[in-house]
Amino acid sequence: MEAVDPRNSVPPGRVTPFYGFVAAVAALAILVSAGPLTELPGRLSELPVAFWTMAALAVVCDARPFVPPGRRQPSAVFPSTCFTFAILLGWGLGPAVAVQTVAVAVSGWRMGHAAWRSGFNAAQYACALAAAAVVTGLGPGGIFDGGHLGWTDVLAVGGAAAAWFVVNYGLVSTAIRWRFGGRWWPGVRSGLGYELISTGSLLLLAPVLVAAARASAALIPLVLVPLFAVYRMAHLAAEQEQLGALDPLTGLPNRKALLAEVAEQVHLHAERAARGDPDAHLALLLIDLDRFKNVNDALGHAVGDRLLVEVSARLAGAVGERDLLARLGGDEFAIVSTGLTGVDAARETAERLVGALAEPVALDGLPLDVGGSIGIALYPEHGEDFATLMRHADVAMYDAKQRSDTVAVYAAESDHNSAERLGLLADLRRVLESGSEGRGAAGVRGGDGAALPAALAPPTAGRGGGRSVPGLARWGARRHREHPGPAHPDELIQRIVTAADPIRRRATVTGAETGAATGAATGAETAGVTGGGPGQPVEPGGGGAAEADPGTGVAYAEPAGRRPGHDEPGDPGEITMYYQPQVAIATGEVVGVEALLRWRHPRRGMVDPEELIRVAEQSAVMRLLTRRVVDDVVEQLAKWSAAGISLRAALNVSVRDLHTGEIADQIADRLARFGVEPERLQLEITEGALMADPRRVLATISRLHAIGVAIALDDFGTGYSSMQHLRRLPLSEVKVDRSFVLGMADDADDAAIVRSMIELAGALGLRVVAEGVEDERTWRLLHAAGCDVAQGWFYARPMPAEELAAWLARYRPLRPAARGAESRPPRSR
Repeated sequence: MEAVDPRNSVPPGRVTPFYGFVAAVAALAILVSAGPLTELPGRLSELPVAFWTMAALAVVCDARPFVPPGRRQPSAVFPSTCFTFAILLGWGLGPAVAVQTVAVAVSGWRMGHAAWRSGFNAAQYACALAAAAVVTGLGPGGIFDGGHLGWTDVLAVGGAAAAWFVVNYGLVSTAIRWRFGGRWWPGVRSGLGYELISTGSLLLLAPVLVAAARASAALIPLVLVPLFAVYRMAHLAAEQEQLGALDPLTGLPNRKALLAEVAEQVHLHAERAARGDPDAHLALLLIDLDRFKNVNDALGHAVGDRLLVEVSARLAGAVGERDLLARLGGDEFAIVSTGLTGVDAARETAERLVGALAEPVALDGLPLDVGGSIGIALYPEHGEDFATLMRHADVAMYDAKQRSDTVAVYAAESDHNSAERLGLLADLRRVLESGSEGRGAAGVRGGDGAALPAALAPPTAGRGGGRSVPGLARWGARRHREHPGPAHPDELIQRIVTAADPIRRRATVTGAETGAATGAATGAETAGVTGGGPGQPVEPGGGGAAEADPGTGVAYAEPAGRRPGHDEPGDPGEITMYYQPQVAIATGEVVGVEALLRWRHPRRGMVDPEELIRVAEQSAVMRLLTRRVVDDVVEQLAKWSAAGISLRAALNVSVRDLHTGEIADQIADRLARFGVEPERLQLEITEGALMADPRRVLATISRLHAIGVAIALDDFGTGYSSMQHLRRLPLSEVKVDRSFVLGMADDADDAAIVRSMIELAGALGLRVVAEGVEDERTWRLLHAAGCDVAQGWFYARPMPAEELAAWLARYRPLRPAARGAESRPPRSR
């Protein structure tokens, strides 16, 4: 059965109102043109050769109208408009309507229009010509009277052309609105410019044609030359516009066309949703081919291009007729799937695409496996504009790649680079710079915010003889004060991402109404952010674990003082250093502390340390953060020395810090300026950082070791370190990850792993620190296994520096007694 041409069909549910409108226009056309048409037979013998020439050209030209290329074609351009409008100016409404009707019948037959469509086109032209005839009647006389044309005649002709255009374009736009639905004005506005140029030029050419006809009918065919030129120029311009929206390799629409399609479909689906239609969902699917780079590298870009052409053909065969397939560039494709009932329908489309890519592509006899990862973002759940849907589809696609899956739907928890996190990054930069500025203005302060004694302050002179705090961050803050200006660029970034993301806008409004919840600090240890949450110190054996989740080390108690949600507007919050004691298990002596970064955000409360580092380490803010941590910790060590407290402080550094030698120079400078012995400072590096670039990391570590700073391997057992690296690196300590320590009291496997790591480190001459010691039984098991140092809530939570001093004054060493039952490991299963 032959498929119905969609141009000749009316969507279900719109048949009655649309055909009612068509009938009304037809009735109006008959009403306004019936009189002139009845008089036409008696006038045929009087009509000159010029009329018959124009009539013949109108019919012949409309046999091949100009149809602009493209997926969504605007109205075709019919050259008969020029001739019939000229006939109206010269010989009245009846002849013009008759010729236009014949031309419409011929063009409709050539283009395969249904009878109702040709009938409506003839009716709309009749109404437009009638409106123009009314305006020309306002002039002083006929244009063929033989006299010279005055300004009133010119105005009448211009008014008639305007009336023709308004009536014709208004009827067509209204018919499209009744036929397909949607908002009337956006449709009118989108095609107005094109119609003004194309149809307007034909209408204004008509008076020139009439003037030529006054001289001689032989001049009329000459108008075909400018008409052909206009036709060719319009055709070339349309082709250039179409090429600008197509990918030159595959011939598919490109990103520009995709943007226009999504913008149009969002409006249509918003109206469907307002009406309560079930098919009001729109899906944007983003496809990234797997292993395509390997093909380019191994076989060359020419083969890669052929592969892309074959893949595009397969994808085109898998998408629906209403869907748009576009190539974004490289090996990325996108599909706009419309009229969906929900996410399940979008998944069905994605599964068809996966199936299309399942079979290998044979090129030059070589079968190439081309899979793909597909991310799905759904309107309106995941975004209400192209930018948001595109970004969320991209997040889902990379989520599918990371999970080695083929299809993933956008989920907020997978969005590690959301607008919210971008705003958080801006706040982090502000708090780091404002903190440096504040300390530079008020004098040097330690990690707890207390002023450093003047004798220990670095003797660096600033402008005007004033004292300044060393470090690039302080220099940057001072420069910022000297050159006041508009809001910080990061604030502008935050405003931009908030305005661009409707989901973030809603979240901002909701957050303003309900207030921010207090964030919990986890016990993850990365780049200076480690251990459990803040809280009051806990005496040994005091059951610190009872106040937190022993599996995560999350603290729910908030220190007294500032409350989240009550900070001044625009305040980025406050960054402070917390310190968790490290205790020698055998003697109970406090031998050191680990420095932990804490950020109290004005709206989010305590920011999760893991999230803080994820936000910072992918940007230049990580450099500022490391400088801040090093400065605070070294200053605090100087304060403790002045107070007679001798402790070793450990701090974490990131991969970015170890890839350059800048951190070694900074630490050497700070230690010298504050008079702190190098062995009082220890840097902790993770196994992941070590394996990221062993050569560069080893060079930085060797420089730190030469200075006298100790190096500890953090999260031991969770990464990929080998015996070779443990043997070559100048390590002094390894830290057993809390994930093993937390379970060793109840899990024989964890206990065996911890004992093995302790024995291995002992054989290499390294000190062993166990993290996450939350109860007495774990403490005793570690002592029996020969562990050197323990750290965890069994001893104390992380605390600010001034609380640590008070805790040390109260602390009494606790030595484990050899009690056999409690020191034996759990039985194996």
